[in-house]
Amino acid sequence: MEESMFRRSGGKIDLPSVSPTLAHIIRITNSPDASADQVAEVVMLDQSLATKVLRIANSAFYARAVKAETITEAVVTLGFSSIRNLAASASVIDTLFPKQMFPGFDWQEMWNHSVTCAVGTEVIYSRMSRNYGAEAAFVAGLLHDVGKLIIARALPHRFRQIIMDCAEYERPMATEEHAALSTNHAKIGGELAKNWQFPDILVDGILYHHNPEDSSKHESLARAVGAANMLAKRMSKSYLVGISQDISLEEIAEYCGLSVEEMDHITAATRRRLGQCGDILSWGDAMPKAKRAA
Repeated sequence: MEESMFRRSGGKIDLPSVSPTLAHIIRITNSPDASADQVAEVVMLDQSLATKVLRIANSAFYARAVKAETITEAVVTLGFSSIRNLAASASVIDTLFPKQMFPGFDWQEMWNHSVTCAVGTEVIYSRMSRNYGAEAAFVAGLLHDVGKLIIARALPHRFRQIIMDCAEYERPMATEEHAALSTNHAKIGGELAKNWQFPDILVDGILYHHNPEDSSKHESLARAVGAANMLAKRMSKSYLVGISQDISLEEIAEYCGLSVEEMDHITAATRRRLGQCGDILSWGDAMPKAKRAA
């Protein structure tokens, strides 16, 4: 673990500090007087982020007819809020994703799960709220499991034990996290989101995706993230090796208050939308794959 990246939080978990680039982007995109050129100047200070912004602006995800050739054009294409959310997502990946393998846990499959959850959250939330394209929905789904990354980086030995207990007792990670740490990844992720000054709707989507009824302002989004998490487990390969994911559409539909027929349409739409997420999925190509315990 890179100790310099972490500072002590109120409990046993160390939280990473927000990167200077992301902090600057949050400040400038919150300013009513900010221009696209000003935002682009900040983005260009981070080569990794600049590359991601330009590639995603030109990806099938946004279906831009004319390619953006500069970061400024990409900022105009995406909008300030999307740039802020993309910068937050990229910062999480660059800062937090562990380089080490844990027996029985596949980081690349977890990233695939996260992207599937992001797309599913966007589609489900649009059905629930009848407001398609809420940009916060995608990012909340993408970062819903960020707390797991923090546990793995801060407490690798306990994270390894949590994985082993999940396999032995066939219980969810949140259950084993609470048993080992008296907290779970959703609470830790919510604390990170608050510390990094994410919008309240993103904080709630991450913090309450396992208990949306506890969100006083953004229950619908938190419920959409929780339902999309279930859908992603149904649709994608498990990142916990050997753990089955038998979740029915009926369960997911009941969780988010939609019909099974709507969930059929949502599943199909999520598969189509995933086909446009190649650039985002590719962020996980260099992540460690699972190695089975001997």
